[in-house]
Formats: sequence, C-alpha cells, structure tokens
Amino acid sequence: MKGWKFGPLISGIGLCFSFPGFSFYPLAWFALVPYLRFLLVADSWRPVLAGHFVFASFYFGGVLYWIPRVLVEFGKLDWATSGLIYGLLVLLLDLFLLPFSILTHALARRTRYGALWCAPGFWILTELLRNYYTVNGFPWALLGHTQFPYRWIVQVADLSGVYLVSFLVVFGNVAILALFCYRNRGIPILFGLLFIGANAYGLYRCQFWKSPANASLKVALVQPNISLFASLPKYYRQAVDEKVDWVIFPEAPNPYVYQEDFYFQTFWKRQVRQARVPLLFNSTSVGKSRPKRYFNSSYLLTEEEATSYRYDKMHLVPFGEYVPFADLLDFAGPLVKEVGGFSPGSKFTLGQVSGAQFASLICFEGIFPELARGFVLSGAQILINITNDTWYGTTAAPLQHLQIGAFRAIEQRRSLLRCANSGYSAHIDS
Repeated sequence: MKGWKFGPLISGIGLCFSFPGFSFYPLAWFALVPYLRFLLVADSWRPVLAGHFVFASFYFGGVLYWIPRVLVEFGKLDWATSGLIYGLLVLLLDLFLLPFSILTHALARRTRYGALWCAPGFWILTELLRNYYTVNGFPWALLGHTQFPYRWIVQVADLSGVYLVSFLVVFGNVAILALFCYRNRGIPILFGLLFIGANAYGLYRCQFWKSPANASLKVALVQPNISLFASLPKYYRQAVDEKVDWVIFPEAPNPYVYQEDFYFQTFWKRQVRQARVPLLFNSTSVGKSRPKRYFNSSYLLTEEEATSYRYDKMHLVPFGEYVPFADLLDFAGPLVKEVGGFSPGSKFTLGQVSGAQFASLICFEGIFPELARGFVLSGAQILINITNDTWYGTTAAPLQHLQIGAFRAIEQRRSLLRCANSGYSAHIDS
C-alpha cells in the first residue's frame, strides 16, 4: 500500500472540488483513481475502514459545508450544536457509502479485475440506498450531479436517471486505473465505447431531437428575495401588465393560512378574477381531521374556479418540517420553527393551465427522481419547482439545488419551471 496511503484524502478533496461552488467537473472523471487503487492494494481491513471515513468525510463534508450556517441563522442554534448535527449528518452519509468500500476491497482480495469490473455497480448501489433510506432520503451530491455543465453526457439521464451518469463517471475512473496501473485494455476499450455512445446520444438529444409540441405559455416567475408576501401584489400586477398567461410565486415562509385567513383569501381571489391570469402560490393548509394536521401546500387560483388546485407536499425535510422517529425523539423539535410540524401529503395531484397539466414539486422535492417520475406517469406535461433558497444565503447550495433539479427535466423530458424566493429561478427545457 506504500505510496497510496494518501489516496482517500486526495480523492475526497478531488470529488469535493468537482461540485459547485468550485465546479471543476472534469476532476470527477479521475478523482476516484487514488481511492480505488487504495482499496485494491490495502492489506487489511483497518486501513480500509479508516481510509473510507477520511475519503467520504472530505467528499460529503466539503460539498455540504453550508449546513452549519443554515442551522445557525434559521434554526437559531449555536455553532457548537450546529457543528455536531452537521458532523452526524456527514457520518450518516459516510455509512451509506461504506458498502462501496467494503464490497470493492472484499472482492479485490479474491480478484482485482473482478473488483474493477464491479466497482461502478457497487457505487450505484450506495446512491440508491441513500436516495431511499437516509432519514426520508437524501440524494444530494450524487456523483452524476457534477456533470451538469457537460451537456452531452447528462442526456443519458433519460435512460436510467442521474445514476447512469454516476455509473459512467465511476467507470471512467476504473478505466484509467486499469490502463495505467494494471495494463488492462479490456476495461478502457469498453468504457471508451460507452463514452462515445453516450456523447453521440447526447449530441442527438441536444441538436437533432425535437421535443413533442405542447401549448405555448408565457409564464412569469416572481423572485421577490423577501421572506414575506408583502410586495407580491405589485409583482403580480406588473406581470399581468406584461400580458402573461400565468404567474408563479415561490415557496416562502408567510404568516397566512390561506384557508383560514379571510382577508388574504378574498384579496387574492379578487386580484385573479379581475386580471384573469392564474396564480400558483405557496401557503400552509389545514386538514379536516382532529387533531389538526398542517401541510406545506401549493394552490392555483383561476378566474373560473376560485381555488382549482391544491397539492400537499409529500416529501418533507427532516428536522425542518417534521421530526423523524418522533416517538423516540419526542424531546426534539423542528429546527426551523417557522415551518416545523407539517404532515406529508399522499397524492400525486395535478393542476391545469390553458389545457396543460402541471405538477408542483415543493423545494426539497425537486431532488428526488421518483417523485418527478410519479407526476409524469400521472400525466404531468410541465414540472414546477417552487422553492425558498433564502436559507442558503450566498453559499454554493442554491447552485447545487438548481443543478440537481435540472436533472428532473432531462430524466422526464419535461420542461421545468423553477421559481425561487432567492437563489436561482429558471426555465429548464426538456
């Protein structure tokens, strides 16, 4: 193992630099090589386990460096507590990546070539586990997300999701290691064929494929950069004056419960009825059951039917919108008091504007491939992502969030309208 003991550190830092805000995305294609070599030549389990936690901690800790700031500024926690929570989250992500290191090293003790062939599959296994089982799921910082600026390669995400992009990136690292350290040509040749094929497919999708014709809509995405709805009427009227077909407001903490605040409800119904321009906005809603259940919801107001659509957010933010394992953690409360204590929705509800069916993914929901797919299978022609990225400030998190969400448009071949309170609002085409 001599000469490769720093492999975990080098690879962890390299992957961190592949993500926004450094965005040196080509690094991802060879940053894993030192760590893969380390796993193949390690002579016992102790250095493998120690190396894994060094590698994974620099990888996840570097990408998610912004979390303590969010907890301090919006959770009102002290820096020591925020640092502890951040450390526990990084440790949890380290554990979910651990099967990759264990399986790769275990197979390498029998056959190094077998370990090289299987390493990409082992990596994808851990990303899938993280998507579905990390405290309600946390597929942030998947390796494929680094490649968003590489427009051709990311187009393969419509075949097997962002996971296929991750697979190609890990396979690229394996091919480099196989060629230069083991003089193996079979793996590099196969990778080369897949890489050329993926780029050719991406070129076709970007330059020659024509998306199905849909109704043309002129949409205003309102980004107020404020925490309350105080100035939104002015922006709504400004958008109406510009002859738009639809106005979308972002997710944002606000003091109103639409169903229960008579003046708030009456005001916006009158605005939409007079302007004849539908409005999609975010508000807390209240269930009819006892005790009361609260939902993070999106509403559509139209001229014809006062409230024609309501969707209740299904995938909530752990410790932000609810407390996981509440029976065990009854001493804990939501870290973000303004939005804590929500219940999850249960339906893939669709709305309709000018004959086009749409789905609204609320904030955190935009990072989950299966949610976007569920809406599209239900008939969604347009994906909407309303989000409040004010929490993240001027960190790299808003750009990371944007790029992760953009994969939903590629995977489902649907336009994505992203309306943010702060950060990045965008139209991402199919």
